[in-house]
Amino acid sequence: MNIVTGLRREEQANPFRGEVEQPSEPRPPARPIWRRRAVRNGALALILLLAAVALTAWLVERWSHVAISDSRIAAHLVTVSSEVSGRVIEMPVMVGDTVGKGDVLARIDREQARLALAALDAEIAAIEAEQEQLRAQQEMTRTQLARKIEAGEAGITAAQATQKASQAVMHAAESRFRRVQLLAERKVIADQELEQVEADLATAEQQEHSAAAGVVTAKANLAVTKAEEAEIGVLERQIAVLEAQKSARVAERDRQRVEVGQGEIDAGFSGVVDATFVDAGEYVSPGTRLLIYHDPDSVWIDANVKETDFRRLKIGAPAHITVDAYPDRVFTGEVIRLGEAATSEFALLPSPNPSGNFTKVTQRLPIRISVDQEEGLLRPGMMVEVSIDVLD
Repeated sequence: MNIVTGLRREEQANPFRGEVEQPSEPRPPARPIWRRRAVRNGALALILLLAAVALTAWLVERWSHVAISDSRIAAHLVTVSSEVSGRVIEMPVMVGDTVGKGDVLARIDREQARLALAALDAEIAAIEAEQEQLRAQQEMTRTQLARKIEAGEAGITAAQATQKASQAVMHAAESRFRRVQLLAERKVIADQELEQVEADLATAEQQEHSAAAGVVTAKANLAVTKAEEAEIGVLERQIAVLEAQKSARVAERDRQRVEVGQGEIDAGFSGVVDATFVDAGEYVSPGTRLLIYHDPDSVWIDANVKETDFRRLKIGAPAHITVDAYPDRVFTGEVIRLGEAATSEFALLPSPNPSGNFTKVTQRLPIRISVDQEEGLLRPGMMVEVSIDVLD
């Protein structure tokens, strides 16, 4: 075996033998152990200090504030419904439109109501014309009756005068008869003269009876004439009946006018349209919902607070509001109303406990918090978080 072969084998056995060893870099001197422990302890102390500060802030916040996370913005969402039946001929607003007080929200066809109103006007006019006719007849009857009464009273006066004249004649005849009779008994005058005087007395008595009967007849005629006054009362009752019918028609006309006016629905206040439920051309009946709108400047927050925190609240307590939609803004408000009953009392399905298996659950009471609207950002239904200061 030669030297070359031996060298090759040695190279195969130790392949790194031929590489040149590089000098290693100088290592930094190791830190002392006490310094490393000081740094670690300092970092731990800083962490504990920060945790203590955070815990203290959290405890102070819990002690001085009541936090509510399930609150919502609320407003008066007014539902506008139809009060009459008819076809919607115009719906000039849509969702998101801003309307002012008095603006038209919807129009409903009221042509039939207008025709009914015209018919009622005609009926009222006919009743008034009939009343005028009866009043004219009443006035004519009253005038004629007054003339008849005057004539009847004059007839009574004339009959009474005739009766008095006949009575005077009768008295004179009676006196003459007594004188003649006395003379006839003394045989001073003839019997023929006595008979004549007796006949004159009988005639005078008959005339007096006839005159008395004339007075009775005149009074009876006057009574009959006055009885005709009842006809005036009958006419008056007929006029009263027509007046009642007229009042009923006038009331119906007023109601019909209201229905005609209800065909045009105006906004009662300025607001924003939230939803519409009908389109032009649809037929609606009384009570059909047309749209919903609200006043964006009148909003508040409805929240439910735990009964364990309720005693800490009071009217006027300041509140800070954070809206989920605007997490970088903080709104201010105050408590304006505290609930008088727990929300469970208004549940549709109450949970009585007849079996005796009782699990105590913390109840919640509703509260209301005012909030200042800013740039129309706060809208009903938005979720908010409320922090109420209970120390102020």
